[in-house]
Amino acid sequence: TVLCRTGNEGSGHKGASMLVLEKGMPGINTRRMKTQGWWASNTTYIEFDNVRVPIANLIGEEGEGFKYTMINFNHERFVLTVQMVRFARICLEESISFARRRKTFGKRLIDHQVIRHKVAEMARQIEGIHRQLENYAYQVKCGVPDSQLGGYMALTKVGGSKLMEFCAREASQIFGGQSFTREGAGGRVERIYREVRVMAIGGGSEEIMYNLAANQAKL
Repeated sequence: TVLCRTGNEGSGHKGASMLVLEKGMPGINTRRMKTQGWWASNTTYIEFDNVRVPIANLIGEEGEGFKYTMINFNHERFVLTVQMVRFARICLEESISFARRRKTFGKRLIDHQVIRHKVAEMARQIEGIHRQLENYAYQVKCGVPDSQLGGYMALTKVGGSKLMEFCAREASQIFGGQSFTREGAGGRVERIYREVRVMAIGGGSEEIMYNLAANQAKL
C-alpha cells in the first residue's frame, strides 16, 4: 500500500489517498536494502517513475488515506509493544539461565547482589509495561474510541521501546563478551540488541509519541 497525494497542492491531509500498487506495474523499481535489524523484513528502496494506477486499486474513498493511516497506528503500536515486551522477557529469561550456570569468584553469577538487582529491575519494568498493554486492550474491548486512546497507546509504545533497550543492555552486561558474538550463549541477546532501534523508531519515534500524548492531553 502507498499513501500518496491525489488532491491539489494546498489540500493538506485531505488530499492524500491510499492505493494498492503491484510490484509488476511498469515504472516501479526496487532494490533490497541492508539494515541493522529486521533482516527478514525485506526492507526495500522503491522508485516510482510515472506509474499509472487504475481506480480499482484505490482503498476506501479518495482523500481519506491519511485518516486510514492514523486509525491503523494504534493497532500497529500495540502489536509492536507486545513484541518489545516479549523481546525484553527473552533477555530476562536468557540472563537468569546464564547467570545460574556461570560461576565467578567461587559462586554462581546470580548470587552476586549486583546481578540480582539487574534481574529484579528488568522484571519490574517488564510487568509494568505488560499491565499497560492489558489496560489498553481492556479499554478497546469496552468500546473506547481509537481517537481517545492514541495518547495512551503512544506512551505505552515509548515505555515498550525504553524497556526493550534497557533489558537488552542489562542482559548484555550480564553475558559480558558472549553477548557480542552472533553465536553461543549470548547469541539471542546480541540479535535482540540489533532490533532495538527499529522498534523505537518504527510506528512512530519516541519523540513523536511524547508529542502526540501531550497534544491529546490538551496541555
